[in-house]
Amino acid sequence: MKKNILLITTCLITHLATAQVLLSEDFNSYPAGHLNTDYTGTAAGQGGWVTERHGSVTAMVTPETGKGNVVSITTSNNLNEGITIQQNMGVINALWNNRTTGNNVLKYEYEVYGIGWFNTVSGISYTTTSNGAIIDMRLYSSGNSYIETLQLGAIGGSYKRLKNYTSTTFPHNLWLKVELYVDYDSNKFYTYLPTLNLFSAGIKSSSIADPHQIYLFTNALKPGTVVKYDNIKLTALPSVPTYILSANEIVSAKFNMYPNPATNVVNITNSENMLVEQVTIYDSIGKQLNTQSFNNQTEIQLNVENLASGTYMLHIQTNAGLAVKKLVKK
Repeated sequence: MKKNILLITTCLITHLATAQVLLSEDFNSYPAGHLNTDYTGTAAGQGGWVTERHGSVTAMVTPETGKGNVVSITTSNNLNEGITIQQNMGVINALWNNRTTGNNVLKYEYEVYGIGWFNTVSGISYTTTSNGAIIDMRLYSSGNSYIETLQLGAIGGSYKRLKNYTSTTFPHNLWLKVELYVDYDSNKFYTYLPTLNLFSAGIKSSSIADPHQIYLFTNALKPGTVVKYDNIKLTALPSVPTYILSANEIVSAKFNMYPNPATNVVNITNSENMLVEQVTIYDSIGKQLNTQSFNNQTEIQLNVENLASGTYMLHIQTNAGLAVKKLVKK
């Protein structure tokens, strides 16, 4: 059941700004059957969901034991067919623009299930299609199996591989919780899958576009494959939750830098063979100074010879997320 503009009660005692649920969808108020009988992408169906398919893919509201209703995506053809499910144009943008002042962290969460051969992705876009994605989570069980996240403008490129799998180790037949965060105050992104304990963070040097659409896209389906979605929620928060920031700190704690203070070169190592992609240097007031790229190395040497004496923050982008370390230049 979709609910728009629902305020969560404030924390007791404190006077912190309240989180604000902009959209909540569990599909429980809809009858079993097609989520939308129009598969051309032109008319909104139940809950404002628009569906556009290629081939015989269907998106059905189906009951599931212990979960109520879910949306199940299947096909009867052994072809590379796909379907896009997204909110009607303008809905998300209007909800975001009417959020409570100060709630500048966007949280998008959902649950996803897959069994068989499929590619599926869900996230937030700044255009009317997934082509302009701000952030999303991608599950690939076809061919080279993996889980990755897209963070628009994140250091080291847009796509971040969180984990590689084989056809036997991919988390099939399992409901996965996904949490995606966009911090519009700090231009940071966070991706967290608590079910699998996967985490990633990224930053963008310039402003992030406003959200426009929620989308769920699935393709490469084969007969017998089932992809399901449930408990979709969009929330405007006053700040990033502490447990997400703590996950970022865990990545940072695994890195060591020496010498520190440094004169010309600083060595950066880590205890778990995380792969370093790029390092961005910020000064004490948060101004980005430069970025140095690395070829997925576990140990690197960073040239700081041209930096003036002072304190700097190093944002180290790795395959396991973002680490932030303080450097003192002599």
